This record gives sequence, C-alpha cells and structure tokens, in this order.
Amino acid sequence: MASSLTVLLIEDDFLIRTCLAEFLLDSGLTVREADNCAEARAIIAAEPNLDALVADMALPDGDGMSLVHPARDRWPDLPVIYISGHGDLRRDETSGDPARDRFISKPYTLASILEALEDMTSTASD
Repeated sequence: MASSLTVLLIEDDFLIRTCLAEFLLDSGLTVREADNCAEARAIIAAEPNLDALVADMALPDGDGMSLVHPARDRWPDLPVIYISGHGDLRRDETSGDPARDRFISKPYTLASILEALEDMTSTASD
C-alpha cells in the first residue's frame, strides 16, 4: 500500500480509535482522527485530500453515514468503510458498490480494516 494514503477515522470510543489509528499508522497510512461528527466535518472541510473514510455508524452527535455526503461532495469516488456493532441494516442507503462502500461489523480485527482499505483504494486507483 502506498504510504501517501490519507484516511479519516471517525470513532467515538477512544480505545478502539487509538488502537486502529496506531495500527494504520504503523502500516504506512496517514490517519486523521475524529471522535464525533462535528470534528469529522471540520477535517473534511480542511483536509486537502482524503483517500478513504472509516466511520462508526453511531456517534454522540449523529451518525457516520451523514458524513459521507460532504466528503463525497469533495471527493466523489471516496471509498467508505462503515463500522457498526448493530449489523448493516442501512446497506440500502449506500451505493451498493463494494469498491465504494463496505460494512464491517464489530468486533473486527485491525487487519480486516487494513485489508478492506487496501482493496478499496487499489480498486479506486486502477
């Protein structure tokens, strides 16, 4: 995976976010972190480039799906991984294209997130 990839990780659970962010950093990615929708929106507005978004579905001030619209306004083909401990009941609200949208249920392995990012960003760059 190219070390130039920048991922926005939105997760309100500090331990989960920290562990995943460190794993992705150790894997050569650049990681921007947010623990709520407001922080994520500010990063989306300010960041010059995002290569992928990893968003928890349930956040204290909204839901991760609501962040996809402003992000895809800036980067139309942005790959998004939705993380949920409640299944993927809202799958019908996504594009349905696995190169653009994936659901990963909690609990997950750190490697499964990296693997999905690798797969989605290599598909997006092909």
